[in-house]
Amino acid sequence: MSAGKLKDIMPKRPRYYDDLPGKLRDKLAKVYQTLQDVPYINKQQFDKWQERFCYSPEPEREIAIWEWLAKEYEEQTASIQNQREKNRIFKRLLSKSVDYEPLGVRKLPE
Repeated sequence: MSAGKLKDIMPKRPRYYDDLPGKLRDKLAKVYQTLQDVPYINKQQFDKWQERFCYSPEPEREIAIWEWLAKEYEEQTASIQNQREKNRIFKRLLSKSVDYEPLGVRKLPE
């Protein structure tokens, strides 16, 4: 089955917010700016990227995780010029923030 057909039969995720509160949007804007050189982030326009948080029942928690990730990324890449190395650091941090049970729910690393 192709990905397009699978997407058509999968249930749609509920949208919990039409728009995120301004305070959460401001936090996301800072995260987006910090991670601007990461291909995963910069391939998406900010409005589209932040819209995905409207589908989270707990956007505050998910945004807190992204804030942690951005802070760690900024600290760990401060003296690194090589973009490939920065990308590796981002991937490592992202994998630390994912709990594989259930369904990839994000968590704050210990």
